[in-house]
Amino acid sequence: MLQETLRLYPSIPIMARQVKKDSRICGSTLPRGAACVMFVYSLHRDEDVFPDPEKFDPDRFSPENRVNIPEFAYIPFSAGARNCIGYKFAEIELRIILSWILRNFTVESLDPMDKVKPVLNIGLHSCIPIRIRSRSVEKSC
Repeated sequence: MLQETLRLYPSIPIMARQVKKDSRICGSTLPRGAACVMFVYSLHRDEDVFPDPEKFDPDRFSPENRVNIPEFAYIPFSAGARNCIGYKFAEIELRIILSWILRNFTVESLDPMDKVKPVLNIGLHSCIPIRIRSRSVEKSC
């Protein structure tokens, strides 16, 4: 579920790199030293890789389906030698925090989903606040 969420809403939707050597991509030459910008938000919505890309489908990342995702088609924390050094920590932290929230709160949108739109900034966030309602949890010892 976490991987599908990061596919749809990568924390860093745009990455830039400097081309290290002359390279040809899709018939175009990128000269050494050129700036290359990757729009991860769009990459993760490539219909050739992720059929029905706007649909939230955690099964895309099941062991049997994961083998069909090409290398570098899913890069929420970048990839290769310059990937995020903290990505494993971030994944563990996200799992712990999300499991705690879901155990202790009922999470529901108080606004219609068609009003919840991501806003491209340095990171992605909703243009309206996400509001949650707390619930009491029966504690057992």
